[in-house]
Amino acid sequence: MEQDRTGKDSDWQLYRRLLRYVLPYWYLFAFSILGYILYSVGNVLLADLMQFLLDSLNDSEQVESGIVAGVAYKLFDSAGMTRLEFARIAVPVAMVTLALSRALGYFAGNYFMNHVARNLIHELRRQLFNKMLLAPSTYYDRHSQGVLISKITFNVEQITGAATKALKVIVGEGLTVIGLLGYMLYLNWRLCLIFLAVTPCIALVVSIVGKHFRRYSRRIQSSMGDVTQVSNESISGYKEIRLFGGQQQQGQRFERASEYNRAQSLKLAFADALSTPVIQTMLATALAVLVWFALNPNILSGFTAGSLVAFLTAAGLLGKPIRQLSSVQSVIQRGLAAAEDIFAQLDLDDEIDSGHRQVERARGDIELKHLYFAYPGTGQDVLKDINLRIEAGQSVALVGRSGSGKSTLIQLLARFYPIDRGQILLDGVPIDEYRLADLRRQLAMVSQSVTLFHDTVYNNIAYGDLASAGREAVVAACESAYATEFIDNLPQGLETVLGDDGGGLSGGQRQRLAIARAILKDAPVLVLDEATSALDNESEHRIQRALDTIMRNRTTIVIAHRLSTVERADRIVVMDAGEIVATGTHAELLEQGGLYAQLYYQEFSD
Repeated sequence: MEQDRTGKDSDWQLYRRLLRYVLPYWYLFAFSILGYILYSVGNVLLADLMQFLLDSLNDSEQVESGIVAGVAYKLFDSAGMTRLEFARIAVPVAMVTLALSRALGYFAGNYFMNHVARNLIHELRRQLFNKMLLAPSTYYDRHSQGVLISKITFNVEQITGAATKALKVIVGEGLTVIGLLGYMLYLNWRLCLIFLAVTPCIALVVSIVGKHFRRYSRRIQSSMGDVTQVSNESISGYKEIRLFGGQQQQGQRFERASEYNRAQSLKLAFADALSTPVIQTMLATALAVLVWFALNPNILSGFTAGSLVAFLTAAGLLGKPIRQLSSVQSVIQRGLAAAEDIFAQLDLDDEIDSGHRQVERARGDIELKHLYFAYPGTGQDVLKDINLRIEAGQSVALVGRSGSGKSTLIQLLARFYPIDRGQILLDGVPIDEYRLADLRRQLAMVSQSVTLFHDTVYNNIAYGDLASAGREAVVAACESAYATEFIDNLPQGLETVLGDDGGGLSGGQRQRLAIARAILKDAPVLVLDEATSALDNESEHRIQRALDTIMRNRTTIVIAHRLSTVERADRIVVMDAGEIVATGTHAELLEQGGLYAQLYYQEFSD
């Protein structure tokens, strides 16, 4: 499980950064605040309405000292009516008016706050997704697929709580608390100070519990990544699981991840459930002390019956908003823990793109000079002093045992990783001097592991920069890749929507689509990484003819374990343990009798 992290940012710093996303929607936020102010004022005036009612019943001469009563006597003519007769009309009108104003304020506050919050979530999710698209390869090496998906889905949704529910409670109930306390200060500031004496105790409880909330929230997010990872693996690998009888093993892995998530969620729920009654008990104690003081004859002499009841009603009404504010602490901490993680991702450096050189179409000369490389965090060189020159238009095959460094060379050529030592040059220029987009525009790749998207066949071929290629060019690429026959048999032809990662297609059909995509790109450098490994002999023969066509006048790098597929290469480079151990043509290497000959004869004897 992921270790607990100590956040560098305080709660306020995190919330302040979250609120920056609100600035573009300040007018909606302002409408929401106005709505909550209207709602809070309505709550305060409900308490004041009790003074109007009771003082009217007692026929008190101070009946007009209340806020609602004062407004009513100014707006309406009470001549010829007793105080009770006037209250009989004014109080029901005031009750309906306050109810309508509170309803309008509640609607405006909630609706506009939700509007702002959903825009905030959308922008955060969009930024996080775009950040992942620009992240360096080491970022994907450090995080599993499940954890990355969990960040976009679960973690961002946790912020929804902090940005929607919590913000609504903080603003709406917070303004209500401020309004009620202000009203109590207006009625009797000495009694109000007695009630406020409990505030430091409540703040202490909230602070202590909040630290536990944050810790448990981080653990829950980490465990959700594990749950998502096991789920993804089990769904995508269901065939292997059933073939090898791995149901019980996967079930145990999922149970461990889910059990850890359950345990941390229960700890969070325990802290949440405990904090609210503790705070409520403190409030009840403060209210009891307040009543004891309020009923003192010396204090009662300054109150009318209506004023006293209004004061105690306001104090009693404080219970609900304070309970709401204390219970929202867990939601806030979950949101802030998620925000802490998301902002950490957003603050990561993008893939390094320090190049400035632009190129429309390179010739295709490639040269590797004294190249060394170790994957970040390993400290072990997987490439050692590689020196190789590939002339434009030449086809070179890289062969060797698994782990000899063949695919790593291609990843360095595409600048998926920065080079440790040495250089790779394209047309005599170090590749780190090219802009990444320009460099990668010069490369087309067909790999053993074909990536297809949940989209139409047409959009999978005319993908990304190729979207403007035109239908005729796409059809021509399909014909060159011998893919037209099976595409025409699909329900909607080129407009057929493929399943996840090309679900429903055979391995050979998937690779033909990848070849069609590479043909359409028409790049000067072509990389074939086990490009025909999933094809039967007949399909491989036809695809090989297509590849022979597109390899003309292009620099081609072929990576293959099946040595029969590289015999026609202009030059074969044999690699072993990260070093080049031999180069030559097929015939020359067989004659030398080294590693190439050993692998070649072993393949055919097998």
